[in-house]
Amino acid sequence: MNASSGSTVTSDPATATYLLSAFAIGDWGTTTYKGSCCSRSDSYSNYDIVAEDVVASLMNTEAGNAAVKSKVIIGHGDNFYWTGINSLEGRDSRFTTTFEDKFDGANIKTIPWVNVMGNHDYGGASYVCSSGDGNAKCESTDALIQGLERKFEWQSGYTSPNDNRWKLEGHFYVHRIEDPTTGVSIDIFNVDTNDADTHGAMQICCQCYGYSNGDSAKCDSVGRGHKYCAGGDTAMYDACFNKFAEWGADSRTQLKAKVAESTATWKIVNSHYGPYDHYAEAGMKSGLTF
Repeated sequence: MNASSGSTVTSDPATATYLLSAFAIGDWGTTTYKGSCCSRSDSYSNYDIVAEDVVASLMNTEAGNAAVKSKVIIGHGDNFYWTGINSLEGRDSRFTTTFEDKFDGANIKTIPWVNVMGNHDYGGASYVCSSGDGNAKCESTDALIQGLERKFEWQSGYTSPNDNRWKLEGHFYVHRIEDPTTGVSIDIFNVDTNDADTHGAMQICCQCYGYSNGDSAKCDSVGRGHKYCAGGDTAMYDACFNKFAEWGADSRTQLKAKVAESTATWKIVNSHYGPYDHYAEAGMKSGLTF
């Protein structure tokens, strides 16, 4: 988070009176059942099983107690485990079950929720395409690309019954919050980073959990050309990977332009993957250099 080049920040953060506040949450979208996609090495408690309910309750309590009420909830992606929204017909029911009915406390129910897509929103590592409300093998490269685009559209096109709080306006977009009395403002730059070198496009495009019939142990060393990576279809894999590269490059191009134009007091970049942990050096520098 950085101050605008046109602003002078003179207050001490340790003693300052805050004018704006926000919640931030990531990897938060629970499944509709109690379980995991993957082999498990450790046991888990009842709190883990109902983690989203616990977090939602804590957020509502903190929002009620806060001296400065949150103007936004910043969502870092992975909004719907394990494979995102699988159909337009099933979308509203899924939103109701794992979003609206979970984060329904009186203190948070109408706060704008500003989102980006995570890898699991695009399919995770399962089949990207759908049959009904389930995952299905993509029969062609065009079907795979259409599947990715629909995964995005089914979330971005949703209208929340609670003050239209769900926001996902594009692969890149800017959302501003502002204190009307003082004019102090924050611009939130939302970026699609699923072209990340680690744990991003490669796993989504390989779809190994689908091709290996859900055997996650077979996916540890799978890559382009492997029979469990897009069924060995390198053209399909490359087209998928290039689509994420296109979205990522466009997001970063717009980010640099919009940051330069921004008059906000503070600036936040919201993404699913950070440049340090998930990008090789070239991608890391691209994400940090303005």
